[in-house]
Amino acid sequence: MTILREPAAAPVLRTERIDTLDAVRGAAVLGILLANVVAMSGFPFLPRDHYRSLGLAEWHEPSLFLVLFLIEAKFYSLFSLLFGVGFAVFIQRTAARGANPARLFKRRLLGLLMIGLVHTLLIWMGDILTTYAVIGFALVPFIKRDDRSVLRWATAMLLLPIALYAVMFVAAKAASAQPAVGVGSGELPQFLVDAAAGFATGGYADVVKGNAIFTVAQVVRRFLLMFFPRVFGMFLLGFWIGRRQMFANVDAHRALLTRVFAWGAILGLPLAFVGARMEGNNMGTPNVAGLIETTVKTIGVPVLSLGYAAGLCLLVQRSRVIRRAFAPAGQMALTNYLLQSVAAVVVFYGVGFGLFGRVPLVVALVGAVVFFVMQMIASRVWLSRAAFGPAEWLWRMFTYRRAVPLFH
Repeated sequence: MTILREPAAAPVLRTERIDTLDAVRGAAVLGILLANVVAMSGFPFLPRDHYRSLGLAEWHEPSLFLVLFLIEAKFYSLFSLLFGVGFAVFIQRTAARGANPARLFKRRLLGLLMIGLVHTLLIWMGDILTTYAVIGFALVPFIKRDDRSVLRWATAMLLLPIALYAVMFVAAKAASAQPAVGVGSGELPQFLVDAAAGFATGGYADVVKGNAIFTVAQVVRRFLLMFFPRVFGMFLLGFWIGRRQMFANVDAHRALLTRVFAWGAILGLPLAFVGARMEGNNMGTPNVAGLIETTVKTIGVPVLSLGYAAGLCLLVQRSRVIRRAFAPAGQMALTNYLLQSVAAVVVFYGVGFGLFGRVPLVVALVGAVVFFVMQMIASRVWLSRAAFGPAEWLWRMFTYRRAVPLFH
């Protein structure tokens, strides 16, 4: 009986899509590109004196600060929130069609994990998909939890980094640990410097080797920065929001969204500013400045991300032009995310045009915006003929284990 019920599950139809959710997801993909292009272009891997020789030197530090202030972590946090919203939508629609939502979601995560591994090892080392896939399995037990339990767990996970850092700070102080130089110094271990040099001037084998090295280093870094509980907390918060169908019915939640947007600006922006000014203090041996930075970011990042989400919801609901512009890019978010990495490798790495470390950061950021506008146009044209983006299509066929028509 169970086997016969499985074919009831099928990919979401275009008429069932939530345009507001797609549009906000499209904006999040732009934010992620702006955050990623800093590393893609080589900026963190070379001395700042090197960039001062490229021209536009007066724009380097302001550009980096604006990324740290308004973009870094905030759009990954927003994307994590949207992942949780998507989880709620997936569970609701799969259950309504008589299929097993937990089983299908696990298969969906397995497909995402495989895509992420290909991405992080063969294309670009800054992948987020593998993290989302692994942490996503922890969502399954919450399918049957009530809203209050989900919200409590979300709050606990989001605040956990403060408690963990405080414990480490007390332990370090009790052990009389001496302050250590952290990532904020701008220094990298030699093996990472060598790997980055492979990106700049090496062949494809050097890229793959460097990707493997940085992938492991990223796991360690994200662990030290307590990135994983923050992601899971936003997953759960998004799941709670998705259950309440805020994106599907913005008008019914307009008053709440307006308040969230206001508090995101009033509280989130000042905290994000302080966090950007203190960048790097929470690396190395735990210290007072690191505890302050961790506290500020732990509160400020999700608050500002929620403000972004609420503001974007209100904006795209109000403006049909903006909604139609961003929704196709969000509907093809996975494809566009992967294409951004491919384009960056071609433009910046030695296997391509070799512009790694040769482009002023402000130029790289402007170029990223231009590239995303091209993606918005291409997404709209592609979806005028196809039902899904190419990567989304493959992902859906793996999830449902059936042929899914790509073109109309």
